[in-house]
Amino acid sequence: MKLFKKILWILAIPMILMSCHTRVVTPNKPMTDNSLDLYKKYTVVTKDAKVQKLEIVKLDATKIYGKNKTGEMVEIEKSEVREIKKPDILSSVIIGLAAVAAVVFIPI
Repeated sequence: MKLFKKILWILAIPMILMSCHTRVVTPNKPMTDNSLDLYKKYTVVTKDAKVQKLEIVKLDATKIYGKNKTGEMVEIEKSEVREIKKPDILSSVIIGLAAVAAVVFIPI
């Protein structure tokens, strides 16, 4: 039983931490001038289904400029953006703690 709980713990924590994102821009919630903060990390999904994780360094009327993980500059047209998500660490931690509490305190 302890081994099962350890395995569940090891599998649950990374999944929970990676899955919690706040959608900043969606087709139903279009981009505005103050939707994105500079020097924050975002996951950008374009209309051709490319997913890029960027740190936004500059915004103008038509493009989003950012650095990817390797440090190279990426330019994305605002009209090509389908969705932008930002990581939400606080809700990840809360959900993780709730999951651990459920596993520990509820007998199986």
